[in-house]
Amino acid sequence: MSVTPLAPAAPRPLALPLPTPGWGAAAAVMALDLARPFLPLPLPADVHVLGNLTTVVLRAGAHVVKVYPPGTDPSHLDRLATAFAGSSTAHVPVHGAVATPHGVVTVAPRLRRVAGVSWRRLGALLRDFHEHHAAADLPAWTPLSRLAPQVVGLPDDAAAVLLRARDALLAALREVESELGVGTIHGDVSPSNVLRTVRRPCLIDLDWAAAAPREYDLASASRRYRAGEISPRAYAGFCRAYGYDVLGWPGLPVLDRVADLGGVAFRLWDCRHHGRDLDWLPEELKVWSTPL
Repeated sequence: MSVTPLAPAAPRPLALPLPTPGWGAAAAVMALDLARPFLPLPLPADVHVLGNLTTVVLRAGAHVVKVYPPGTDPSHLDRLATAFAGSSTAHVPVHGAVATPHGVVTVAPRLRRVAGVSWRRLGALLRDFHEHHAAADLPAWTPLSRLAPQVVGLPDDAAAVLLRARDALLAALREVESELGVGTIHGDVSPSNVLRTVRRPCLIDLDWAAAAPREYDLASASRRYRAGEISPRAYAGFCRAYGYDVLGWPGLPVLDRVADLGGVAFRLWDCRHHGRDLDWLPEELKVWSTPL
């Protein structure tokens, strides 16, 4: 058994801040243009947008450029890249992150997406990832770190409900005992975060990798199963391939609530970023008046 370690709760700049309204693909292309002289390889002038949400992903010939919003800590990205260098289960950039006024730029080889990767295969890949990188030098886990910036501007009573819920959940997390042990987690496990190298599938989007209870990476599959998004057979295959079923772990309800409150923080950002109403928030506040 091991108790959950968390990063200090004192306010500090976020390593991975959410973008401000107006930041997107155009700014990312400008960031890449400014970063080109500092990159070790030539990239084509013609780039194509592959994704545009909290980061922008650009296809540039045989490489993929991932651009993070201004304020992202490049040393955080470099630390992750160093921790996973040479990995057969994780895909990392080919060069250190380059900070520009328009965003922080990383470049990695472009890989082929695995068509219809099964949950069983993902379970085996995740097991190998956890084992291969058990002792990696990674940041302390910072769950719910994006909530505080997102409650700024809400009515004081609304912000207080969400922040009290966060504090209660973090306190509960400190008492959670891991059966699998504290080690490297990916932080965003999903079939969509699997691509293929020449040899085998690997995990991408390691931005939230940290030292945490390994059950956290398994909890997302269990939530999808309980929500009916994946079949009992697919979930059973995932658990057999990994070698553990998190549904029997006493700490799972706390992790589920942490994930739910993280979803609220993201929804606040998404609504503001796209000019949508927050008319859903009053009902959500009723839920979070009792966080556990």
